[in-house]
Amino acid sequence: MASPSSMPARIHIFLLAVLLSPVPFSSPGPTNGSDTDLAALLAFKAQLADRLGVLAANWTTGTSFCRWAGVSCSRRRQRATALSLPDMPLLGPLAPHVGNLSFLSVLNLRNTNLTGPIPSELGRLRRLRFLGLHQKSLSNAIPAALGNLTRLEFLYLHLNQLSGQIPPQMMLRMRNLTQINLYGNGLSGQIPPYLFNNTPLLTFVNFGNNSLSGPIPHAVASLSMLELLRLDFNQLSGLVPQAMFNMSRLQEISLVNNRNLTGTFPSNQSFSLPMLQVVSIYGNKFAGRLPSGFASCQYLQVIDLHENSFVDVLPTWLAKLTNLKKLNLGFNHLIGSIPAALASLTKVTKLTRKRQSNRGDSTRIRSYAGTLLS
Repeated sequence: MASPSSMPARIHIFLLAVLLSPVPFSSPGPTNGSDTDLAALLAFKAQLADRLGVLAANWTTGTSFCRWAGVSCSRRRQRATALSLPDMPLLGPLAPHVGNLSFLSVLNLRNTNLTGPIPSELGRLRRLRFLGLHQKSLSNAIPAALGNLTRLEFLYLHLNQLSGQIPPQMMLRMRNLTQINLYGNGLSGQIPPYLFNNTPLLTFVNFGNNSLSGPIPHAVASLSMLELLRLDFNQLSGLVPQAMFNMSRLQEISLVNNRNLTGTFPSNQSFSLPMLQVVSIYGNKFAGRLPSGFASCQYLQVIDLHENSFVDVLPTWLAKLTNLKKLNLGFNHLIGSIPAALASLTKVTKLTRKRQSNRGDSTRIRSYAGTLLS
């Protein structure tokens, strides 16, 4: 079974495949395309402070740009198909001229100290499949023009200083999108209700650590391929769509510290998360009994439900979760003693059952069978 931790490996395989694959031939336009690419790359270089001198020494007009560091070209013609300079200490704005690299399928500028806005001209890169502008200091709003990238499969804008709302139409034409990461920005407003209406291939959604508000869109539950959903540390509110608890591929769900997500979990008949490994929903207002549907999640390793309003005893069905490693139910309204059956959870290193009182009550289960220490 695939796991969320395998996501980086998938990305590396994708990038390698794209960089080694030829771009289909198309008839030349009225201008020399290679001259356009050369001008765009030189304009990109001119905007940046190159502290290590890599571009200064390597990106010279005496050498074909197809031989420049970080540039890949089509096998059939001298057109740039990838610009990949991850972790290169380049300081400055991203030149809008990059939008003229019309054959580009990969733009990977992760952790390159870029500043300023994301140029709307990137929306002209109709062949783009991978856009990685993460781990830098890009600011301002996400340009709506990115919605023109209809072939895009990976969109990484996380760990920047982006602000404003997510453009409502941004993903309506991104039918090929498989992963989107907007984590760790300053995005605000609601998640557009129709954002996920035309993204059937999405496997990875991370909008955590922003200031998003309002409800979780119902369309999230229609993402049949989804494996990871992180909406933690926002200001989301209201009821969680019940259909989200019936997703056959979901492996991780994190709704941590939104504070105002509410509701109860569905009954066993409508609860089916057979691949679930991690559920973390602490710091909200979920209520009712502890969701017994988790008993059928045979791969579950982490359950973190603390700081909610669940009312229950510590259930014996937890003993069915033989892969469980972490269980945190603290600061709910749990009563009664810890069932002896939970001693069978041999992989659990910590079980916390603190009451909502000043005294508290916690118990640890050691990682070997049959030993309970209070």
